[in-house]
Order: sequence, then structure tokens, then C-alpha cells
Amino acid sequence: MKKAFWGLIIILICIGVALVLIKPNKYDFKALSQNGEVSLKNYDGKYKVIYFGYLFCPDVCPTALSLIGDELNKLKRDDFELLFITLDPERDTPENLTLMAKNFYKDADGLKLNALKEVAKTYGVKFQKVRLENSAMGYSVAHSSSIYLIDKKGNFYKEISNLTNENIGENLLNLIKDRP
Repeated sequence: MKKAFWGLIIILICIGVALVLIKPNKYDFKALSQNGEVSLKNYDGKYKVIYFGYLFCPDVCPTALSLIGDELNKLKRDDFELLFITLDPERDTPENLTLMAKNFYKDADGLKLNALKEVAKTYGVKFQKVRLENSAMGYSVAHSSSIYLIDKKGNFYKEISNLTNENIGENLLNLIKDRP
């Protein structure tokens, strides 16, 4: 009886240790793409550049996507994916987000998150819907403008908030060098 008890205790300890060691990736998410539901794991094997924005953004998003696209195109590599995640799920569709992002980089995907607030909090993205009186748009979305670099295995590498060509390019090269 004692042997069975201690055997059970050992098994429970092993299960507990395994659960602690096998932590889920806190940066993973589930989203809707133009091809159906995806997660960060769908892009394993590629470096991921993630940008949170929205289609009706008048200047910040197009500028950021342009800077990102410029630097990705300079690399002339096929192992990068640009993920454009909407902060305006009421108006944006994955298809339209993808079309916009592909104007800046060929390997791009537009995503609509299942749990936007939770994922934004994990990444540190700040955003807020702002009502626009007497505007056909009705509202805009004020938001932070950082990009997030994720390695080929889905591990977070770095947040870039100083969006200049030089800074983005340098950080992309460091990602390749540090996480081949």
C-alpha cells in the first residue's frame, strides 16, 4: 500500500514538473486570416514582423508599413512574414488588411484577432476608439506604433518603437544574426 501511495506521489510530481516546464508561448494568439483561423505557429519557420494598426488610419499605419516594407525588401529574403493585425475589427477584414499590407511587402498577412484586448495587453499595444463628431468615419483609433519581432520558432525577440529605416534595418539584421 505504501509503495502504491509513493508511486502515485512520484507520478503527480512528474506531471506537475512537466506542466511547469511546458509553458505555452504567451505571445501566441488565434486570429482570422483570409485563409481561415491561424495562430503564430502557422508562421513557424519564418521570422515574423508584427504591426498593430487599422485600414482607416490616415498616416501612422501607412508610414510604419512603408518603413517596414522598405527594410524587409532590402534584405531580399523569403523567410520573413509581415503580420498586420487590426485594431479596428468592426470595419477591417483580413482580406482588406492583407491587400493593404501586400502593397508594402509581398509576404504579408492581415489578421483579425479573436481576443484583441488580451493580445494587445501581452504585446504592450495601447489603443483607444475615438469618436469623431460630424465625420463620415464616425471614429478613429488612437494607437501606439511599435513593431514586434518574433523569431522563426515563435519566440519574442524585440519591440521596436523608434521607427526609422536605420533602426528597423539594424534590428532585422540583429534578429537574423542572433536567432538564425
